[in-house]
Amino acid sequence: MDAFRIFYDFIQLKEHMKHFGAQLTVGLVPTMGALHQGHIELVERAAIENDIVVVTIFVNPKQFNNSSDLKQYPRTIETDIALLSAHKNVIICIPNEIDVYPKNDPYSPITLGILNQVLEGKYRPGHFPGVAHVVHNLFHFIEPTSAYFGLKDYQQFAVIREMVKQTQLKVKVEGCDTVRDENGLALSSRNFNLSEEQINDALIIIDTLRYIKSKKNQFEIDHLLAKAKDFFNKGKLTLEYLDIVDAQSFKKVNNLNRKTVCCIAAFCGEVRLIDNILL
Repeated sequence: MDAFRIFYDFIQLKEHMKHFGAQLTVGLVPTMGALHQGHIELVERAAIENDIVVVTIFVNPKQFNNSSDLKQYPRTIETDIALLSAHKNVIICIPNEIDVYPKNDPYSPITLGILNQVLEGKYRPGHFPGVAHVVHNLFHFIEPTSAYFGLKDYQQFAVIREMVKQTQLKVKVEGCDTVRDENGLALSSRNFNLSEEQINDALIIIDTLRYIKSKKNQFEIDHLLAKAKDFFNKGKLTLEYLDIVDAQSFKKVNNLNRKTVCCIAAFCGEVRLIDNILL
């Protein structure tokens, strides 16, 4: 199916999709642009599982609690379009802010509880309410069958699932494994802002996560985290947080007898990077 098109509002997008019939399955890949191989793997999975794929490119101002971070976020729209144009069953939607957040906004805020109080929720106040808002509205206006998200943003994925549960939107939310470079660094749009030297320095993130996984049966959690922080601090990055929480509830855990996730956030120069590993 050669469905490749670019639209700049939801109305024309939906009119176009009507031509494919009522039984059309739509896979949505929401992005903020600056696309990389991780995004492409989301697109490829969505293409396998659906008739067409809609990729949205929208740098969402509501999820940035730091105005300089919003300003510095990489924007590579021409490269993004060229990268996606190789996929014939992809439709690109590049909406304006007024389209995503119209006067008659369909979103009613949800309660995120502990998800908005720990880790990313703690260090980026307002971030997850902004994520829940934008993803809800994309789901509302596009009406996808399924939506695909990378699990590098593990807590974000949990927030989106909770939003769908509370709002009862009829969309299947799919998490996809983190895509890494050959050295293990998680692919991220923010990596575009790193120099080659900083890319190498940033490997301390995955090295620390792997250190924790390899030592998880040797120490109590607090001792393990303390040793991991010492390990991390041998590198050049500045640690913001490193913690182990329950992989479902995100509550603090005292042992590793259940499914847990270790999450990390750190600054490489002025670029903030996150990652995680399931234990």
